[in-house]
Amino acid sequence: MLLEVNHISKEYRSGVIRTRTVHAVQDVCFKMNEGEIFGLIGGSGCGKTTITKMILGLLKPSEGSILFEGRDLTKLRKKEWKEVRRDIQVVFQHPQMTFNPRGTIRFACTEPASNYGLVKTREERNRLAEELMEQVGLTGDQLKKYPHEISGGQAQRLSIIRALSLNPKLLICDEPTSMLDVSVQAQILSLLKSKHREQGLAMLFISHDLEVVQSFCSRVAVMNEGRIVESGTVKDVFSNPQHAYTKKLLRSYMHY
Repeated sequence: MLLEVNHISKEYRSGVIRTRTVHAVQDVCFKMNEGEIFGLIGGSGCGKTTITKMILGLLKPSEGSILFEGRDLTKLRKKEWKEVRRDIQVVFQHPQMTFNPRGTIRFACTEPASNYGLVKTREERNRLAEELMEQVGLTGDQLKKYPHEISGGQAQRLSIIRALSLNPKLLICDEPTSMLDVSVQAQILSLLKSKHREQGLAMLFISHDLEVVQSFCSRVAVMNEGRIVESGTVKDVFSNPQHAYTKKLLRSYMHY
């Protein structure tokens, strides 16, 4: 088993005199096998991104455990995370916020590989940057630009290929195609599928685009108000939804 999310919850407390508890995520469980593409869907604010941040160690669960290859991520020390983060990469919904604004696109493309010693010389970094740009249909002249000088769609393509440059075991995709037009979206999904086939890459695919989820994922979980209300194979959930919220979600997005 690659990833096991076991009864995780995340609570926030607000107020001074009268405290109020907000349950962002409540008792969520799911498992992922190696090489599996697992979809996570639901309305905005249902807890999908909070789960992502807990898997990445950016938030600590209030309860529960998260096992990656049998290792409890909730108990890792700061120094231990560097090793794990090479195997767990992420593509965030707003990619331009993940780039160093003072670094060029060349720097952004090669920074992860440089940090892990995969490229050491300037020539190796330049070659890698050019190869990555070519894979996502961008030209080499873009490498001299800064993040604010490229479009959101270009930044999203670069964030995806940058994450893949480390050959991770798990790629977390938080709305990875939301900023792309249809033709570029097809190109990126094709790239992800090829990496999935060639490297056995597993993906946690979070998206509002149910058409993409239906065609791209093998299993899916539906979230509502911080809980998973239904899960199963994509075929079963999409063709025969059981929970009222799932039926509403499918009607809303796909005229189910």
